[in-house]
Amino acid sequence: TRKPREEPAQSGMRRLEFKAPAEQSYVALAFKVPGFQAAALDAAKPDASSDDALALTVLSAVLAGYDNARLERALTQGEDPVADSAGAYCGMGARGPQLCSLYGVPATGKTAAQVEQALRQQVARIATEGVSEAELKRVKNQWVAGEIYKQDSVFNQARILGVHWINGFPLDADERMIARLRSVTAAQVKDVAARYFGDDALTVATLLPQPPDKMRKPRVPPAGSRH
Repeated sequence: TRKPREEPAQSGMRRLEFKAPAEQSYVALAFKVPGFQAAALDAAKPDASSDDALALTVLSAVLAGYDNARLERALTQGEDPVADSAGAYCGMGARGPQLCSLYGVPATGKTAAQVEQALRQQVARIATEGVSEAELKRVKNQWVAGEIYKQDSVFNQARILGVHWINGFPLDADERMIARLRSVTAAQVKDVAARYFGDDALTVATLLPQPPDKMRKPRVPPAGSRH
């Protein structure tokens, strides 16, 4: 019998800094969130945490799931952009808990702390104001289309079956997931934005760029390797 180990609950914000040769800084915020459980695909077994996982997936798509989405408009455009790039991603279908990540590269003259604040402001705005029905419809349609088009490749069909098997999902999980996704409401997206993005479940990682090491020898690919 499988005996998964549960990670102890996080009880406060964690921060880490990493120094490496780079031209720009980078900041990533990771929030602990629930994952979607296979049992939730059974309509007779409602699961609130799996419903939240679906709503979080929609939330990340509203933030950064298409060209000119909220993070891109708010952080990288305008007369004084705070970031050169910004994004968001929420893990969903896997065993155990997942992470929702927000990340960005500061623009010239801006700091990682400013990008961090701007990222969190956009989530806080959704927690307060919610999302529009137009946004909700757009990300749902895009997600459904992606699920369908990825089956055009035989490789992807095999990969999907393997992923479902590993995670304990039924073979028709995609069809059931699409049906569940269509039922996600704007109120659910607003609710998860308010509940899952606090300090206690947050880890912030910042890349501190360092000048290149002129004494370091470049990596040489093994003989016969492909380029």
